[in-house]
Amino acid sequence: MSNANDLHVEANLEVIREYLIGQFKGFEVIDRPDRPRSHTFTVTKSAEERYQVKVSWPQLSDHSNTPERTKQRLLTDDVAGRMKGKSQGEYFSWGKY
Repeated sequence: MSNANDLHVEANLEVIREYLIGQFKGFEVIDRPDRPRSHTFTVTKSAEERYQVKVSWPQLSDHSNTPERTKQRLLTDDVAGRMKGKSQGEYFSWGKY
């Protein structure tokens, strides 16, 4: 992977982190890569309150998905709301696999 692509992916990951921190106040945000398929974010407040989103790798690495566009799509797609709609232990998949 090229350095430019690494920087692009990291910029999109940072936008997602900031969004989740804002939407899940008081929660801890942890993320981990699962290249080349996805990147998983877990937000946890307690053992009973934990939500996850799995973001497809193409969603992160596609250069047409700028950080600004990623930020807008997080809001438009109501990612936080859809994460909260999943049962505990299940994750919301965001993006095309």
